[in-house]
Amino acid sequence: MVLMKKGVAFALVALGSILVCTALAGSEKKLDALLAMPVKETKVFVESNEEPLFVMLKSSLSEETDETVGKPVVSEKTAEPGQDNDGETGGAWMQQLRHQADQGDAKSAFWLGRFTVEDSRDGKTIDEGIRLIRRSAEGGFVRAQLYLGTLYANGTHVKADPHEAEKWLSRAAGQGSPMVQLYLGLMYGHGKGVPRDLNKSLFWVEKAADRGLPHAQLARGLFASFSHYYPRDDEKAVLYLTKAAKQGMPMAQFYLALMYQRGRGVEQSNEQALHWNMLAAEQGYPDAEYAMSRMAELGIGVTADKAWSMMWLDRAAHHGMPLAQYLMGMAYLEGKSVPQDLPVAAAWFYKAAMQGNADAQLRLGYMYARGIGVPVDKPKAVAWLEKAASAGNTVAGQWLKQLD
Repeated sequence: MVLMKKGVAFALVALGSILVCTALAGSEKKLDALLAMPVKETKVFVESNEEPLFVMLKSSLSEETDETVGKPVVSEKTAEPGQDNDGETGGAWMQQLRHQADQGDAKSAFWLGRFTVEDSRDGKTIDEGIRLIRRSAEGGFVRAQLYLGTLYANGTHVKADPHEAEKWLSRAAGQGSPMVQLYLGLMYGHGKGVPRDLNKSLFWVEKAADRGLPHAQLARGLFASFSHYYPRDDEKAVLYLTKAAKQGMPMAQFYLALMYQRGRGVEQSNEQALHWNMLAAEQGYPDAEYAMSRMAELGIGVTADKAWSMMWLDRAAHHGMPLAQYLMGMAYLEGKSVPQDLPVAAAWFYKAAMQGNADAQLRLGYMYARGIGVPVDKPKAVAWLEKAASAGNTVAGQWLKQLD
């Protein structure tokens, strides 16, 4: 009887071993299929697409000055009533502002009009505020001209009117502020808020750049070499990118490094590419960190070093670059530069997939379909494969048919 029980136990152990080996073999086949997928070769320097260029520049510009946007901001003027909880004192402050506006002070008229517009609850009060802002703008106060032009460009509190926007923004730019000149130049180039006019765009951007504004120097450099809208002039691009890079702008340093690495508008030099890109990467610019990873991987301007390459790739991924996140997923999937860790690979693919990286979406979908590093989840597999397929990935479409 005892021998029979032992025999049964041995049989069960043997059967379990067979099942485990079979499952492992199946898992290995699934993983092999995932690893067999071709990985696209990527450039060392990955530049931004055309349309986001304007958004990126305008966004960085608005972070530098509240003069570039037509919306409430905290300033030395607006802070006073906000910090004072005494209604009587605040009322006295506004009365004084109104008194000065009535005496013809353009600056007071602007601030009174702006407070009126932004605190308004009805159209009549807004109209009164706009009237005060217009009076200030006609009196030559540059912030009123800029603010009024921006309102007309965005259609905020007033009906959008490109011609009124152009009129007031041009007057503001004509008073010599390089920030305002750059802002108008970007609007002319983008064709949003004012009619697109590339000649006027270049005029105002270059005017601001020649006055030493690093954002304008960056914009002029990018327009000369990385935009389909403007005439191509690589030498001019290098000239202005160098000026901005020397003022410490990481984006300019990155694009200047790109120009050196590709020999565009300047004699090719991997050493100069490494120098300028390193400056940008050390400031935490993700595209430069990714480029440092590739340069260290391929030995461009520096001795090839896989560990150093992975360090920069990890930094770029943690700073939100989707391509770097996808490649971190590949590293943990393949287990070549780092120990293989399938759940970590899936986590990096997820981060990249959420930002629209189709290659990450494809692999994440397959991992959910086959239970690689994550539990099997057909709805999630279908969702990610559909996203990859909609981005033009033909393999994703084939796998979707197999899941049906």
